[in-house]
Amino acid sequence: MTAKDIKAYRTAILVAAFAAVLATLAVQYLSFLSSLENIGRDIRVAALSPPMPQSKEIVIAGLTEETVAQFAYRSPVDREFLANLITALQAKGVREIGVDVLFDQPTEPAKDDLLRKTIREIKTPLFISYSNSPNVVNEDQLAYLNDFVPERLRAGANLATDPFDGTVRWIFSGETNPGMPLGFARKAVALLGIKTPKAEPEIAWRPHPDAETPAFPIYPAHTVAFLPDEWFKGKIVLIGAIQSITDRHRTPLAVVDDGEDAMMPGIVVQAHGVSQYLEKRQSKRLNAVASTAITVIFALIGVGLGLLKKGAGFSFTAGGILIALYWTFAMVGYTYGISLVPLVAPTIALLLALWLMDVIIGRAERKQRQFIQGAFSRYVSPAVVDQLVDDPTALSIKGDRREVTFIFTDIASFTTLSEGLTSEALSEVLNAYLDGACTIILKYQGTIDKFIGDAIMAIFNAPISQPDHAERAVKCALELDVYAEAFRKAQNAAGIPIGVTRIGIHTGVATVGNFGSTSRMDFTALGDTVNTAARTEGVNKYFGTRICVTEESVSECPNLKFRPIGDVVLKGKTKPVGLFSPVSEADAATNVTADYMVAYDLLKAEDPRGIEAFQALAVQYPGDAIIAYHGRRITAGATSTLIVLEDK
Repeated sequence: MTAKDIKAYRTAILVAAFAAVLATLAVQYLSFLSSLENIGRDIRVAALSPPMPQSKEIVIAGLTEETVAQFAYRSPVDREFLANLITALQAKGVREIGVDVLFDQPTEPAKDDLLRKTIREIKTPLFISYSNSPNVVNEDQLAYLNDFVPERLRAGANLATDPFDGTVRWIFSGETNPGMPLGFARKAVALLGIKTPKAEPEIAWRPHPDAETPAFPIYPAHTVAFLPDEWFKGKIVLIGAIQSITDRHRTPLAVVDDGEDAMMPGIVVQAHGVSQYLEKRQSKRLNAVASTAITVIFALIGVGLGLLKKGAGFSFTAGGILIALYWTFAMVGYTYGISLVPLVAPTIALLLALWLMDVIIGRAERKQRQFIQGAFSRYVSPAVVDQLVDDPTALSIKGDRREVTFIFTDIASFTTLSEGLTSEALSEVLNAYLDGACTIILKYQGTIDKFIGDAIMAIFNAPISQPDHAERAVKCALELDVYAEAFRKAQNAAGIPIGVTRIGIHTGVATVGNFGSTSRMDFTALGDTVNTAARTEGVNKYFGTRICVTEESVSECPNLKFRPIGDVVLKGKTKPVGLFSPVSEADAATNVTADYMVAYDLLKAEDPRGIEAFQALAVQYPGDAIIAYHGRRITAGATSTLIVLEDK
């Protein structure tokens, strides 16, 4: 072997080592590659995991939409009901009870006292969700939570999510900061005498037995008292929300499933963790040493193909075939017990080694910068990319408390409509509606946070700062209203009884952007501001309005006109919120706003002339919903603009 050959092989080994190291680091630190690796693993876990029998040790008592519909207010959950539920479960002889509800604010004193007494006196092992994380509870909420839940009952309610895509991937261990107890799943098994290490193992998701059967038995919480005792006796019973919008979290199963497993209720996520500890199961992911070895092997294969010196075409074709065979082996082999071998790092190592060898033997350099830029553009819309290029600091990958404006929309009686249409017709109508609505939201540069069935939640002033975010949101809502009404009338004419779209707008401080990365932005919002915004949409049905705006948003819209609806005390709240209706073009073309304001100011001052003025307005403007609403209130004895809602 000549000195030239020795030098060539030495260079080849260095190239292989460099390619393997670079591929490993790229997947670890480049978010779009990490996301791709996660997708490869998620597909195997979600679609190729062999079924398991339904758990016989864990039962979920779900706080469903039907459950909360029984109460006077949706949130917080009625505490008398929870106290009775815990007592009923104890009577059924359950093994232990876990409550995934955060008791961070007072409700009705008598009911609060009943639940406080119940959790302290119950004999059955009990643990309750707790968090002292600043992005979950503020100082007042934490103080109330500490007083309400005894330390011995506390279980860390946080979830361990992937910083790149916000997906729940690990069991939260707890004990992450002073005062944080054992994580929910660890606490559950600790009460049974099972010790677990202070680590966050990857969740080994329990597959469904079949397409129709969930991994864990789930019973609506309001039916538990009437169900057979043997369904619960000796079981671990977990209580938590199983609702359409509350406490939902993305899981790896979302890659092939857009149903319940995609955005999984938090209580079901916790059930998977508890089940994993009980059964001593582990994720089938290959360990770091073995994964690195596979990446090195593929880098050596790339170098070997380059050393054949048969041209880039041959090398990359052969490399592509090897990659395809490897990916097929990884997918099919998983169904036969093969571990979750890495996909992206070995692929990159092979291709990178090929490229470097091609450069070394004289081929033109590949424009890696163009490749990365092209890949980035596929994940982020061009408009947002342009702004982020101008100001990269505008993108934050961690939670940020800022003032934002929310829009919540919902179609009235959509559930009834969906029951009367075929799935194909329903899909066609809903997709057409959402497409038009989203076009308008994006026109005003709003961020579409999520869809909940027919409902849309949009955020303004995140991720890009918008000084006029409140005004943008109101203008967007007015255009949405025009669009939704035209859409409704067209569908009604075609025999499809779609209802009116109700819109709520609220401005306030929230924690936004906890999850995200440079290749995928999945912004979300936390805090009471979100709840107020959602309720603002819901109260439209009482006033007969289609758009309702809080005084916080109105105060930031000096260039727009509004009509006050009243000082409204929402159910579950104690302080009134000023609610307004924006003045549409149709209203602006009449004298209704000016006439209304005269009567409203009199009524607000509790001047008896205000009652007479509204009675006159009801005759003058018989089709005005807000005037009609106040007319009904006055007839019922109201003498001011203070409105106390007795329903949620």
